[in-house]
Amino acid sequence: MTDTGSEAVYAEIELRDWDEVRTLQEERLLDQVEYLATESEYYREQFDEWGIDPDDVQSMDDFADIPFTVKEDERRNQVDPSIDQPLGPHQAADRAELARVMSSSGTTGEPTFFGLTSDDYDAWIEMAARSVYAAGARPDDVFLHAIGRTMVPGGLPYVEALQEIGATVVPAGDGSTERILKTADKLNVDGLFSTASHFQYLIERAPEVTDRTVGELPVTKLIGGGEPGIANPDVRSQLHEAYDADRVSEVMGIGDIAAALSGECTVENGMHFVGQEYVYLELIDVETGEPIDLEPGAEGEVVYTPLGREATPLLRFRSGDYARIIDMGCECGRTSPRFQIIGRADDMLIYKAQNIYPAGIREVVGEIEGASPKMKVVLPHEGKVQFDEPIPIEVARSPDTERPEDELVDDIATSVREQLNVRVDPTVLPSEEIELSEYKTDLVRVADD
Repeated sequence: MTDTGSEAVYAEIELRDWDEVRTLQEERLLDQVEYLATESEYYREQFDEWGIDPDDVQSMDDFADIPFTVKEDERRNQVDPSIDQPLGPHQAADRAELARVMSSSGTTGEPTFFGLTSDDYDAWIEMAARSVYAAGARPDDVFLHAIGRTMVPGGLPYVEALQEIGATVVPAGDGSTERILKTADKLNVDGLFSTASHFQYLIERAPEVTDRTVGELPVTKLIGGGEPGIANPDVRSQLHEAYDADRVSEVMGIGDIAAALSGECTVENGMHFVGQEYVYLELIDVETGEPIDLEPGAEGEVVYTPLGREATPLLRFRSGDYARIIDMGCECGRTSPRFQIIGRADDMLIYKAQNIYPAGIREVVGEIEGASPKMKVVLPHEGKVQFDEPIPIEVARSPDTERPEDELVDDIATSVREQLNVRVDPTVLPSEEIELSEYKTDLVRVADD
């Protein structure tokens, strides 16, 4: 932990003027391009194919001419690995230099693997430490880590990051729901680390498996990642109230780049970017790929380039996350962009000429009296994204509401139309009929499934 003179941040660079940070990023960006030109078989071939001389990349403006890398490029790289390059030609460090290999969750296709040298992994842990510290974890806390997939970025890196800041960690994610709840109670844990869906799932299951509510646990802090959700005001309010929590904060990473890239401070309104010297951040128009300035109110797909990454580096990686910049800087002292993930770019639907994200619909639905933020968009068949007719959605009724179903349906349809300029066809269901996952919950389902 850097001595910043402030308990609000983990590292001094989080307080540094953002223009100064961007200057540092540009220097490291040019070094990274040079590294790839000499050490990466894959990117050497790509530079030739693109007709780009790496020596001509001398600024951020030059860098913006480099084509994007997408998830499918990584998958193709790993189809036929060799003994020397188990991660494919994308691997830029010798096999002997690999210290850790992590895996994506595979929730959006075939899992991909990410290699890390010791220096790469140190950078991951530093960013994750900044992230959980921003989210409220402190050295005197006991945190129960409830994500059981140790091989995914939300697993071991966050366990080690919590330890890095000095917290006591209980890695109980591989246990059953009953064991997680009973362990949290018995060990008087201060915080839980999991996903928003899992926190909601525990609310429902706790009375059934322990005869107690989650509000009776000693937990006062919730840190959630892995999916959008906590930023939704109704989800956040539900978690605050159900757990009687002082802090409900969101963190986010993407395994291709880093386990943690952002963390939410006490303001609880958007996550701060925490990869200052480790990751170059861009925002682009989803359809045109054109850069969008990082400024309050800007929206677009987030693009990342790791800086100093040795094992499996990437250039201009399209994350698929669609984000809105809340502000540049914050009252907490951090100067980096503060943003919210609105949804997945590949979840985008089109209603006539209007782009819409399921998370945006959920945000509106969650504000309606008698409706809960548990909802799903129902696609008539796989691959359906264009709608000229109202989009079918399923919405869970709040357990304590007495509002008639037809009144709820009308209110939902009207609110979505007025706020998003999109027509939906709601079906209201009992809460238990819309399934929550123990890990991540999709906001979209296919009617045939």
